[in-house]
Amino acid sequence: MTRPSSPRGFVLLLVLAAAAVLSLIAAFIYSRTEDQLMVSITTRGQSLAAARATLAAERKLAIYRANYPTATLGTLAPVANYATALNLPKQVGDREFANYDKTTYPSLEVSNGGGAQWCVQTWKMDRGVGVPPWTVVEAFGFYGYTVQVAGQDFVDCTPQGNPSIISSHVTVFLETPASGGGSCVDCGGGLGTGAVGGS
Repeated sequence: MTRPSSPRGFVLLLVLAAAAVLSLIAAFIYSRTEDQLMVSITTRGQSLAAARATLAAERKLAIYRANYPTATLGTLAPVANYATALNLPKQVGDREFANYDKTTYPSLEVSNGGGAQWCVQTWKMDRGVGVPPWTVVEAFGFYGYTVQVAGQDFVDCTPQGNPSIISSHVTVFLETPASGGGSCVDCGGGLGTGAVGGS
């Protein structure tokens, strides 16, 4: 009488199938984790860029409230929108930016505060005949490095050389003081200006 052989091949097949299933699950978890890491980095970068834009707008607003720069902004003619102001010569003024680029600050990584920080520039919005223009502050915050193109890190407030830089944009509308080059007679005045609104 012969004994039936044990099903060794079947057990081996079950072990291999379980290993295959486990490796598929591990690959899925790894790919999900990598995607979540990229989303986390992008979200953090967007949050920092938004905070930098807000702080830059608040800084410029505080400066204008304390002492409106009539000499700098009084020569700007009111225009319909920001795109028009950018396309006309000398209709955007008082540009400032902070940029800790890799060339000047080689040890400062973007995760530790390096790279492009913020850029602010100002223009005047035409609101119609007899209505004083608004002074409009365009504030941009960034997360990432610029790469100089033709010797410039920014053209207007557009960072150069890095299409993947994360940015955020805040617009603040301000009343233009009567002495600030507005088209209105007896609109009130003072040395500073008050905030109207923002987006």
